[in-house]
Amino acid sequence: MENFILYEEIGRGNKTVVYKGRRKGTINFVAILCTEKCKRAEITNWVRLTHEIRHKNIVTFHEWYETSNHLWLVVELCTGGSLESVIAQDEHLPEDVVREFGADLITGLYHIHNLGIIFCGLTPGKILLEGPGTLKFSNFCLAKADGENLEEFFALVGSEEGAGDVSESTPQRYLKNRFRGSPLYTAPEAIRGEDFSRSSDLWSLGCLLYEMFS
Repeated sequence: MENFILYEEIGRGNKTVVYKGRRKGTINFVAILCTEKCKRAEITNWVRLTHEIRHKNIVTFHEWYETSNHLWLVVELCTGGSLESVIAQDEHLPEDVVREFGADLITGLYHIHNLGIIFCGLTPGKILLEGPGTLKFSNFCLAKADGENLEEFFALVGSEEGAGDVSESTPQRYLKNRFRGSPLYTAPEAIRGEDFSRSSDLWSLGCLLYEMFS
C-alpha cells in the first residue's frame, strides 16, 4: 500500500472499512477497502470476476494487496454514496429519476449477464452512485459464474490457505443464510434454498425499481 495515500473513512461494513485514497504522484482518487483476512474468499471472488470488466455501470477494479493483517482492494471511487442511502433520504423518487436509474441498472445487469456472471443478492446497498448521477454495480463478493457452485470455490480458497476448518475460514455460513437481511429483494426460489440465476437477479431488479418509485 506504499503507492497510495489514505484520506478519510467513507464507509464501513462487516469487517471492512472503506477509505478515500489517492495514488501517489497523481490526482487519481480511488476507494480503498481494508478488510480482515477472514473475508479472503469473498474478496478473491470479487477480484476474479471483475478484474477485466470495464463498463460505465460497474465499479472498476484497479488492484489489490495483502499486508500482515489485512487485504486491501483498490477500486473506482463513487462519491454519491449508495442507492440505499438515496432511497432512505428521498423515500419517493421522481418518475424521471427512476427511469434514468432504471436504465443504468438494466444496462449494467445486462452486461454482467452477458459475461456469464450471476450477481446474486442484488440490493440497493450494492449499487453506488457516481458524482454525475450514474449508478454502478459494486460488491461482487457473492456473485458467481453461471452454473458454478460458489461454496466449492470458497472451500477451494480456504483449502489453499491451509485452513484447518474451512467452514470458519470461508463465508459458507453467509451462503446458507444469504437472503437474511435482504428478503425484500430476494427471489422466492432463492429463499427456498434454490440457487441464484439470471431470473432471480431480474426479480431483485424489479424489486429495486418498485421501491424507488413507491
